[in-house]
Amino acid sequence: MGSVKFAVFTDLHHDVIPDGLERLEKFMKRAGEAEVDFIIELGDFCCPHHKNKELLKVFHSFNKPHYHVIGNHDTDLYTKKDLMNWLGMDHSYYTFECGNVKFIVLDSSFIKYGNEYEVYYRRNYEKTEGIYPSIPDYELTWLQREISESSLPIVIFSHHSLDNNFRNRGVANREEVNSIINKAADEKKILICVNGHDHADSINKINKTYYFTLNAMSYKWLGSEYEHFCYSREIHSKYPYLKDIFLYNEPLSAVISIDEKNNIDIQGMKGDYQKITPKELGITGTFDGRIISSNVSSKSLMYK
Repeated sequence: MGSVKFAVFTDLHHDVIPDGLERLEKFMKRAGEAEVDFIIELGDFCCPHHKNKELLKVFHSFNKPHYHVIGNHDTDLYTKKDLMNWLGMDHSYYTFECGNVKFIVLDSSFIKYGNEYEVYYRRNYEKTEGIYPSIPDYELTWLQREISESSLPIVIFSHHSLDNNFRNRGVANREEVNSIINKAADEKKILICVNGHDHADSINKINKTYYFTLNAMSYKWLGSEYEHFCYSREIHSKYPYLKDIFLYNEPLSAVISIDEKNNIDIQGMKGDYQKITPKELGITGTFDGRIISSNVSSKSLMYK
């Protein structure tokens, strides 16, 4: 099998919204109807708590391979080890193959202190003088080796962006990562890097490689400065962050196909907002280095 098709979503944030399970179920239906080869979520899925077992059960019910990427908020109340055990992950960064493509999953949830790295846990990134998000040196060595030893075209997944240079949004040492990718792209086929985290829709090209920021499945966060109360008192009481976010009307995701010539087709989604739009509160332009959008762009990307 030369071609491959997969469905991907990111940033469900099940614990802070009232309709997370419904969103996941709609994604699973889309993935099934598209007859994809695997599904993957790019982090900030949910806390590894027993109350979320039904959500995890739905994701793991997919009858083809299904994969996780660790996000910064997945460990807000727990350790990374707790999360990995709950998700059934043996490693936080890993590879797998499907069709004639090699997929590399990175773990960017680290804080750098000098030459040492500390994993994200219990919101430690909020009270630190360290550099974050960072990908450790030993993971970069592993990445370089995985790329150099592969004869297959490569897709890279990460939670944090490898191209967003706005404050602490993108990977802090992204230039090192980009250098590895750029050097490899001269010999290998590094097709696309796909990330979440930014709750935005963006496609850029650096050197020969595409960088695709997938919009969040659920919402755009804009903070307490723009708080609004569009739901019932009971819902706002149960989900206190709702006042700071703009929920999307539909669960955003993408179905991505790669053909035998390594051309990429992204089937995105046009969306909208549930109750109120950022524009209605005077918010336009960019936020956290990305254009505000409730869509996932559909694109055909030709490999050259």
